[in-house]
Amino acid sequence: MKIRIIGSVGSGKTTLAKKLSEMKGISYFETDRIVWKREQIEVRRTDSEKNELLKQIINQPNWIIEGVHIEPWAMDSFTKADIIIFLDLPKRQIRYQLIKRQIKQLLRIESAHYPIRLKMLKQMFYWDNLFDSKTKPTIQNKRMEEPQKWLTIKKKSEIKKILQTISNRDIV
Repeated sequence: MKIRIIGSVGSGKTTLAKKLSEMKGISYFETDRIVWKREQIEVRRTDSEKNELLKQIINQPNWIIEGVHIEPWAMDSFTKADIIIFLDLPKRQIRYQLIKRQIKQLLRIESAHYPIRLKMLKQMFYWDNLFDSKTKPTIQNKRMEEPQKWLTIKKKSEIKKILQTISNRDIV
């Protein structure tokens, strides 16, 4: 089973990927970790490094890839996926989740790969707006190519149904 998850920042991509990973026993990968080498300092990978890393992942028999990236280097993750889950939650839900995440990180309940500051929360709101204006139209076009592969989640309550549907599918 090959699953690709896409949605705006704060939409729940990583949480869903972790749940599916545990449920199906399939490794999950974050596109952010394909873009960024996270060692002592963050370094952006070159396009050829990103392409090679993604190729290694998608050549595995089963995988879950989550992330907002829909640039040319990431397109094979959509083409090779058996299922593509689009988390298209309402803006107020995403903003609530972003604020909740920030509070958890400030209280050290949740870890972060970035500095925890109000400036970062503003940046995430900016990325959410950018997702709506730039990424969503690309997703709409991509969905028309293979509509049978796409599952769209419009409400958080629909995630349980999707998890049930996928849990009943065999790994192929």
